[in-house]
Amino acid sequence: MATQWSLNKLVATVAALLIAHFLSPREYGLATMALAIAGFLCIMSPLEMGDVLIAYSRYFDRLAPTARRLVLGIASISTSVTLLAIPVVLWAYDAYPAVWLGGLLAVLAIRPLFEAVLLVPMSNLRHRLEFRRIAMIDGLVQLAATLFSVGLAAGGGRASSLILPQLLNGAVRALCYGRIGAVRSVRHFHRRGARLLMVAYLEGAGAQYIHGVVVNMEILVLGYMAGSYHTGLFGLAFMLAVQMNRAITAWLGTVLQPILGRLQRDPVQQLQGFYRAQRVLGAVCVPLGLLQIVLAEPLFRLVLDPKWRPAVPVFQALSLMQAFHTTAGLSMLCLKAQRRFRVLLIWQGAQFMLSLPAYWFGSRQGEAVGVAMTSALMWFLSALTAVWLCVCVEKGWQLRQVMEMFVRPWLVGLPVFGLGYVLVQWLSGWGTLGDVVAITVAAPGLFIIVLCITWFTDREFQSVADHVWQMGWRAVGRMAVR
Repeated sequence: MATQWSLNKLVATVAALLIAHFLSPREYGLATMALAIAGFLCIMSPLEMGDVLIAYSRYFDRLAPTARRLVLGIASISTSVTLLAIPVVLWAYDAYPAVWLGGLLAVLAIRPLFEAVLLVPMSNLRHRLEFRRIAMIDGLVQLAATLFSVGLAAGGGRASSLILPQLLNGAVRALCYGRIGAVRSVRHFHRRGARLLMVAYLEGAGAQYIHGVVVNMEILVLGYMAGSYHTGLFGLAFMLAVQMNRAITAWLGTVLQPILGRLQRDPVQQLQGFYRAQRVLGAVCVPLGLLQIVLAEPLFRLVLDPKWRPAVPVFQALSLMQAFHTTAGLSMLCLKAQRRFRVLLIWQGAQFMLSLPAYWFGSRQGEAVGVAMTSALMWFLSALTAVWLCVCVEKGWQLRQVMEMFVRPWLVGLPVFGLGYVLVQWLSGWGTLGDVVAITVAAPGLFIIVLCITWFTDREFQSVADHVWQMGWRAVGRMAVR
């Protein structure tokens, strides 16, 4: 899964640069606005029912037919709400071309129906831990959609080149998952099962919706308080900083939650698995965040226009934030696996209430940089709280263990990358050659040094790293034989 997502991210990054070449900023902004409005209107996402099904993995076959009926109804409601809201949206956003914005929203309104069709078959593959099939389907379909998006943009598709491929992506995935992961069951709709699923779904979907609002709140507040210039700086820095987090959380969500869900009857083992995953994740994500901070200046000098230089400190603060955000994402998966959807909802609701005034204050004090630094602080506190919520249900866990898990990767990474920052600043005196050396030689070297130190000092990371290394060599051996 990690390999598939990493390759897709690489292709998607190159494709985004090509699409930006064919589209004007207004066309790109129109598509982005349509996606944001559609996401805001889709309060009840069908995909959240998959997490509920996985949480009740013991009764998967019994609940699957009921879940299928429920998500089709939920998707129909989401589609209807989006279609009915189009006139209101066109009235509120009258600066955008009504025909294009209304047409794009009408196309995006169909997307929940495809998500509802693919949900049960995809959840069935997750339940059976068939991640290789999931990686193959998602990887190939996403690659085809990305290439189609570039071709459509080159052919004059304008804003639709960012929207239509997503719709076709959902349709093809629904077809593939339906053929491979269909649930064969003679059971029918069950009212008690529907009540059980809907109670958990409403809490989980509400929490996920609030989480989506919280993630985008920085841009919403900054755009209102500081204007388009600082919003543009923040938007570019955010897009660059979150690539690592999106790739990791995407495949972790697919892989880890069904594994934790199967340990529902053994909460001690479940929490040990969660704790181990958090330690290994921190050992990788914290160095990656620090690496982005160190390389921010040479990277912006090499690949971006000088007008984007003020975004460097924003990118650095958001890179710091990503290490904490990834930890919070893993905690969300654990709470879902524990079936504690209400706790998840309360946690995200509390973060929403605290973040709104915090981002307002950060925007007033430091504009884009202030909001980015505030975001890093808020997600640190949120991640710490989330981990504690996951482990507090079992006796024997102490706050000291949670803090140790947070502090360990920083104790290893900060000294190394602190010296690395001094080295990068020295190399910058060489001009372009120094920046190239910093990115291609110094950066990989720093990252490898941190991983080696962690391998020698952390048995959990050593165990996982050795296992991944052995799997890689076996895969290379099989390819050589073929």
